Amino acid sequence: MNAPEPSRWRLLAAAPWIVVMAGVLVMIVLFVAATGYLAGDRRPASAPEPVFPFVPGNTPTPEITVEASGSPSPSAGPTSRSPVATARPTSPGATPSRPGQPRPTTPAGRPSTSAPPNPPPAQPTGLTARYRVTNDWRGMFMAEVRIRNEASSPRSWTVELRFPSGVGRLRAYWVDESSQPTLRRSGETYIFTGAQPAPAGGSVPLRVQFEHDDRTDRPALCTVNGVACTFG
Repeated sequence: MNAPEPSRWRLLAAAPWIVVMAGVLVMIVLFVAATGYLAGDRRPASAPEPVFPFVPGNTPTPEITVEASGSPSPSAGPTSRSPVATARPTSPGATPSRPGQPRPTTPAGRPSTSAPPNPPPAQPTGLTARYRVTNDWRGMFMAEVRIRNEASSPRSWTVELRFPSGVGRLRAYWVDESSQPTLRRSGETYIFTGAQPAPAGGSVPLRVQFEHDDRTDRPALCTVNGVACTFG
């Protein structure tokens, strides 16, 4: 009945050593695990110093440049900002367009700014006139204004004459072998209007007789339907 007592005391005496051995075994396991972890996390000698992202002044922003001929190469090291990409044009002279800005277009209904066409030139009257002195004597002279119609149809005519101050009053006027023209004055200008039109391809001789001072007999103004006369 007393045989089990010595075994119980021996078991109680060996319990502390069992606890110590278990603790030593646990420490050995922890030491081996820590040694392996530190060996794997060891930094190579050539590696740069680590930069912590939250240390003030040590947060540079790397810039990534995208080349046209290759893929972008990101810079090493941590960063707290988003990298900025800069694209270069693939061909010289090409200008990249800005996003969100539409190019201006010319409206289809834009009014034309071209000058209006020139008006057609005025049609010629077909009448010409030549002034010449036919007779000249003391204190008086006689002149002829020959009206020629170069048109293909008859033309009415009006002759205007104005002389310098050396020419005096009008003594007579007529048209050979035709009805006599009418006369009116506008200041110093004599205006003769034919009673009959000038025939096509023909001529009308208007003759006038004036007093003068023997120094001038050439008019300052001579026109037929606004066209200047020739002299001689």
